[in-house]
Amino acid sequence: MLDIVSTRMLGQFGFLAKVFSIFEDLGISVDCVATSEVSISVSLDPSKIWSRELIQQELDHVVEELEKIAFVHLLQQRAIVSLIGNVRKSSLILEKAFHVLRRIGVNVQMISQGASKVTNQQRPLHQTTA
Repeated sequence: MLDIVSTRMLGQFGFLAKVFSIFEDLGISVDCVATSEVSISVSLDPSKIWSRELIQQELDHVVEELEKIAFVHLLQQRAIVSLIGNVRKSSLILEKAFHVLRRIGVNVQMISQGASKVTNQQRPLHQTTA
């Protein structure tokens, strides 16, 4: 998971395009995205990068390229948990899911949710707790 933070993206156009063009140029597939006014969090598609031989060098390279436009924090050894369900009941499902995660000591680090009628919530978690 990468946390990409820059106050330069606040109110600007094209910042996300710059970030994703770096992933495209390096041939790295992004799996999950969450954004705010000044940050982007992404998980990388493990089937597109983790099977390669030079994983750490590629991760270091993408961080190096992204650091030209933002502050970057690389978080490794994460797993993604997806919740898929009826959007009308998503608040109840999320309440139950977060209750269970809190009870077992899991710290949710990112939430991504689409706006479709079917909720697909993805939460990267530390891999040892997933």
